[in-house]
Amino acid sequence: MTEGKPDSTDKKAPARKPKPSVLSINVCDTIIRDEATKKVSLIGLFNTIRANSFPCTHPQMYVYVALTNGHGTYKTEVRFVSINTEKQLAGIAGELEFPSPLHVVELNACWQGLHFEEPGDYLVQVLCEGGVVGERKFRVVGAQQQMPPTDGTDVR
Repeated sequence: MTEGKPDSTDKKAPARKPKPSVLSINVCDTIIRDEATKKVSLIGLFNTIRANSFPCTHPQMYVYVALTNGHGTYKTEVRFVSINTEKQLAGIAGELEFPSPLHVVELNACWQGLHFEEPGDYLVQVLCEGGVVGERKFRVVGAQQQMPPTDGTDVR
């Protein structure tokens, strides 16, 4: 400020609301929500698709996303992306409303007929206001390829 006159550098940039935090991104065969308790059951969780040949089409899969720390309404997108080619295979977009930053907001989406041109690594990405807030990797493999290990569920 100069001699009581406002300086152009005194203008504050509009505050950007914080991006939500992703609590989980799960890929599964089906999602069941108990209407009485509102509890969610994720059935048939997976991180690998095995195909006999390529290109292939996966008949149906669900994606469950849980987010928190949102402030108001966000333009939100969930999309499938090839890591190898960076090509988007599919996506869904809409708005998510967070009543308060402490609320957990859940998103369930079903994809039917998702097409994979080749084996490789893929991402499920969650975007809010155009920026990636979380992602989860999964693989598509051929029938002769070895499945990745799942040591996390073994009992010792």
